[in-house]
Amino acid sequence: MKFKLFLLFVLCCLSQTGQARNVMPQEIRYPAMIGRFYPRDGRELSRQVSDLIDAADRRLRVSDGNIPKAVIVPHNALYFSGEVAGAGYAALKRLKPFVKRVVLIGSSHQGKYFGISLPQAQYWEMPNRRFEVDRNMVGNLIKMQGIGFDNYAHEAEFSLEMQLPFINAVFGKDVKIVPILVEDASVAQIADLIDVVWGGPETVIIISTDMSAGKDAEEVGKAIRETAARLEKKDYSSIKEKHFCAPLPVAGILAYARENGLEVQTLDLKTSADAFPMTDKVIGFGAFGIYETDNSLQADSRERLESILQTNQETLLRVAAQSIITGFERGRPLRLRENRYPEELREKGATFVNIYYNGALRGSSGSTEATRSILEDISENAYAAAFSDYRFIPLNEDEMKKAEISISFLTHPVPIRFENEEDLLSKVAPQLDGLILKERANRALFLPQTWQTFSSPKEFFIHLKQNAGLPADYWSPTVKVYRFNVIDINSGDLENPKSIWQSR
Repeated sequence: MKFKLFLLFVLCCLSQTGQARNVMPQEIRYPAMIGRFYPRDGRELSRQVSDLIDAADRRLRVSDGNIPKAVIVPHNALYFSGEVAGAGYAALKRLKPFVKRVVLIGSSHQGKYFGISLPQAQYWEMPNRRFEVDRNMVGNLIKMQGIGFDNYAHEAEFSLEMQLPFINAVFGKDVKIVPILVEDASVAQIADLIDVVWGGPETVIIISTDMSAGKDAEEVGKAIRETAARLEKKDYSSIKEKHFCAPLPVAGILAYARENGLEVQTLDLKTSADAFPMTDKVIGFGAFGIYETDNSLQADSRERLESILQTNQETLLRVAAQSIITGFERGRPLRLRENRYPEELREKGATFVNIYYNGALRGSSGSTEATRSILEDISENAYAAAFSDYRFIPLNEDEMKKAEISISFLTHPVPIRFENEEDLLSKVAPQLDGLILKERANRALFLPQTWQTFSSPKEFFIHLKQNAGLPADYWSPTVKVYRFNVIDINSGDLENPKSIWQSR
């Protein structure tokens, strides 16, 4: 009986101790690399990190106006990679008044884990500081396929931990963190994850990774410079383990950058040999910024496209007409010698070609993405509109003589940022916006002309979802929607519409 009373007393004391701290021990993730990769003393750590950031700021002369939304930075010991990491954070420090959430994405060095791992710990500790995990964002992420809780994956892993001193130095005490470890996932999954966490000016994303390693400093230096060129081209499909120790997070954010028209810039490149020349192993370190592009670029893009079409209207309509004639003669689209045409027509573009007979649609075909030259795209789509539109029997030669051709040019799609379906619909401009919906493998596009068929944005979006093979009431945090405009040219607007059917 006395033993039971004593045990009860101990449990009560432990409970009161936990309440006094307001945090139970299992809710905290403790540092794994303290005293090894960075100092134990919090003041000394803060001093070293602040000095690294300030030195990088002076060395690189970081612009006040060009601030990245995300950075890729190294995670090695401060004395190895601190200078390069400091460059990434120096580029971010002007965001301090706005940032409330920092998303950390890396890969594990401690073993293989399933999928994408989130920590259950509510707090992450470092010397003189405890970071709170953003449970609201974690709650959104845990609903996604392939993401789960795994404290073991995070417990001894240092790649995310090494970012905490820099985050503390740049953003102060009010920010929350979202630690994410990626192991077994596709590039598309990571791009979807980044889309969910992207947010607005309140959010910054940190990709934590070192670069190539080897024995020769010159070879490693050459390798990381070549890798930097891949990043600036957003060549995500070529990123492998030989380039980064966390290749999947890097490839994921590059895929997201390519899809959303973001820019990637190299901020700094060094190797461990720059700090310790006599070591047997040399590791590459790089800092890269991912930048959102100005929305005004979309307007500039439209103006430029309008200028190209005004100058080349008859040429492009003739390409469409001659491709249809080639279809009758040879059973295939027109093959073009593109070097005979203006350079701007050899740029990639997305078009829709519509054929009308007696004022009624007689065939249509188009591209949702710019994957080939404007010339080739028009040639292929004109042929498909005449002979492959399943809604109509193939065009015949008598109809061709009286047919009218219309070509719609799609401006570059711009992602729409939204919290939910209601928020999305409030941001859409009826009659003006064409929309592209993407949900993993499901995709659909509606041209602006499609608004004439529907009475409201909600009805428009329901049919867009159904056209993508999704239920009318479908919703997911990974749904992506892009807006675009259309510029049309029509053979009926030419001084001599029949001239496009005549060979030269």
